Parts: sequence; C-alpha cells; structure tokens
Amino acid sequence: MKKNIITFILLFVLLFNVVFITDAFAVSQPTISAPSGILIDFQTGDVLYEKNGNTPMYPASTTKIMTALLTLENCTLDEVVTIDDKSPFTGGSRIYLNEGEKVTVEQLLYALLVKSANDAAVALAIHISENVDSFANLMNKRAKELGAKNTNFTNPNGLPDPNHITTAYDLALIAKKAMEIPKFREIVKTSRYEIPPTNEQEETRYLKNSNRLLWGTGGRNKMEYKGELIDIKYDIVDGIKTGYTVAAQQCLVATAQKDGHRVISVVLKATGKNIYSDTRTLLDYAFEGFKTIKLTIGNKKVKSIYVNNDKSLNINLLTKNTLYKTVPKDGSYNIQKKVEITDGIKLPIEKGQILGQIIYTNNDSEFAKVDLISDRSLEEKKLFPTFTIGKSILIGLSSLILLFLIYRTIVTMRRIKRRKIKKRRLGKYKQVNKYKK
Repeated sequence: MKKNIITFILLFVLLFNVVFITDAFAVSQPTISAPSGILIDFQTGDVLYEKNGNTPMYPASTTKIMTALLTLENCTLDEVVTIDDKSPFTGGSRIYLNEGEKVTVEQLLYALLVKSANDAAVALAIHISENVDSFANLMNKRAKELGAKNTNFTNPNGLPDPNHITTAYDLALIAKKAMEIPKFREIVKTSRYEIPPTNEQEETRYLKNSNRLLWGTGGRNKMEYKGELIDIKYDIVDGIKTGYTVAAQQCLVATAQKDGHRVISVVLKATGKNIYSDTRTLLDYAFEGFKTIKLTIGNKKVKSIYVNNDKSLNINLLTKNTLYKTVPKDGSYNIQKKVEITDGIKLPIEKGQILGQIIYTNNDSEFAKVDLISDRSLEEKKLFPTFTIGKSILIGLSSLILLFLIYRTIVTMRRIKRRKIKKRRLGKYKQVNKYKK
C-alpha cells in the first residue's frame, strides 16, 4: 500500500512537471538537457517555454549581442576605428587586431558576431566609451531600459568574471531588441565574411560563423535528435550568437522564422552538441504548438462616454495600439474581454490620454491588455451656460443703450445747429427792418 502511494506521488510530480503555464494557457512542455533556457515569440514577447529563465548565469560570448546593439545605436557603419593599444592584447577568440590599424565599424561588427572576436569587442567599447568600464556601465544602463533586471555586465565580450552575469530571459529581451535592427539581422545570419588587407595587416582575414546551425552539415556536424542522427544545420535558423567558457559551458541564443512567425530561444550551460539539440527542441516546439493572433487593431473605437454626465462633453475611446498574442494551435483557449473605464475622469482631457483599458482573460486569468485613449482634447468649462447667456443679454442691452445715446446726441446736435441758424436769420431780419425805418 505504501509503495503504491509513493508511486502515485511520483507520477503526480512527473505529470505536474510536464505542464507549463504561459499566459494563462496550459501546454505540455518539451525537455532540454541544459539547466537554463527560454523561448519567446519575437512579435509579442510572450514566453512560450521557461526553465530557470530568471536564474543568474554566465553568458560567455552571447554578451556580444549587447555590444553589437550599442554599436549599431551609437555608430555609423562607415566610421573608421583606429585600434588602440589595449584591444590587441585581449585573450580568447580574436582576429588579431594591431595597434594603429584602421578598420570600419561594420568590419568590427562582423568580427564580433561572426568570428566572436574578443579584441573586436574591446575595440568597439573603447571607440564608443573611451574605456571598457564606461562601456560596461552603458551596457548595464541599456539592459535596464530593456527590462533586463537581473543582468550585470563587466566587459563587452563575456570573458570570465564572477560578476559578469545575466539570465536566459534577459538575453532574450536584449536579442529581441537587436533583431529589430536590419543590419544586425543581416550580420548574424552570415556564415562567412572577409576583411580585406588594412594599413597594418597585409593578408585578408577569413571569418567563419561559430553558429553551426547556419552551416553544419556532414562529418562532425551531426547530432542526435529524436532518436536520429541529423545535420546540425537547420534551414529555418537565421542567427544569432554562440558562447563558450569553461564556467559558462555552451551557450546559444538563436532565432528562426517559419511562415512569417519568428521566435527566439536561449539555452545556457549546455554540454557539447546538446546546445544544438536543445535549441532545435525549443524551436520545433514553438512552430508545432503555437501561432500568433491579432486581438485588436490600433485606433479602433471601443466606446463613447460622457464626461461628468454632460452630453455636450462626448468623447470616443480608441485602442492605443494593435495587440498580438501567441496562443496554442490546438485552440485550447477561450478568450474573453472586458472594458474598464478610469474612475473620476476630469477636465481638461488631452487627445491620446489614457482613460481605460481592455483586459483579455482566458479561464478567468488575465493574459493581455491594451490601453484606451481619448480621440480628442476637451477643455475645462470656465463659465456656466446660464452665466454665458446672461452675459450675452447684458452685451446686447449695452449695445442698444449705446446706440440710443449716439442717436440722442446726433439729434441734440442737429437741434442746436438749427437753433443757431434760426437765431442768425432772426438777427439779420431785425437788422434789415431797422434800416427801413
């Protein structure tokens, strides 16, 4: 009996662990070997899978996603960088830059993301912020702006440092932002790149991407996946960045697109080729199990309201933006929505002011919302309507009185003038009669 109870408990725990709650949906989750991983939808940012996604980990060279993002946000591609006296001495993977060598920002970005060159990372950091410490501060500031709350970068390349940490979720947020930049997308899907000779390097540098999902076929580029031996290369993958140190082990941030649907996966501290099989497990899980739907479009009229119950103060509430969400393909959801209006709305109201929300739920669990905004501005009434009417009557009466006074003045002046003329005529008449006598 006791044995049966233990067996039942173990089965219950097992079943519980294969159910994953994401955005109010219960979906069977896949299994990966790595201790930390996450999967998000690129368009919506919805988390589709998580395993210790907020646990601090060493990111190794996946750090360079942030370095590339800051470079693209702060530099132009044709800027010429003169290599400083520190970058050439950076250890690990590098392209052997020389002091005084002149290369473009674009070339350094390819070295950074394709070859995973640590010296290129330091060169870009010094070019942007004059020193590595200042650049690390910039990295951390940008990470916080993106919502990466559990990240602390100390260098631009991910070389070992106990204080250089991030999480799978934070890396996904950083990668999502970087993937919004066309040049970043172009670079991270590049398998091979050449840097021609420079003023300090006579030979062409040939770069090969460290991400075997882009090119790995045949020979040693095979992996076991779902009981079969297949090529590591996966045609739907088009980036992003690998990483490795002894402490971090194998790390990979990857992205793939299928039928217009893009997702981003992060796998940290995997061993050997498991980094690729874990990544493919997550990517396939996304495309086989989820789809993106449009809940509402932006600027859609949802409701009309009266402010202070005054029918002359009517405004329309519009959706602030278009809202997409990622849901299971099997239709195992029942989306409901409710409109909530902000209490105590007062004048004045600005156009675009948030006055409410649409809240979307599934099985009574909130999973999305969109703000409702005013379609126009409304000024505060300074005077009551009765006073305005009284003021209009007063102005009218004043105008009539003024006109009457003007009229009386003209009439009086004319009478005075006629009296003067009559008096002059009378005087002349008396003078004539005097002479006749």
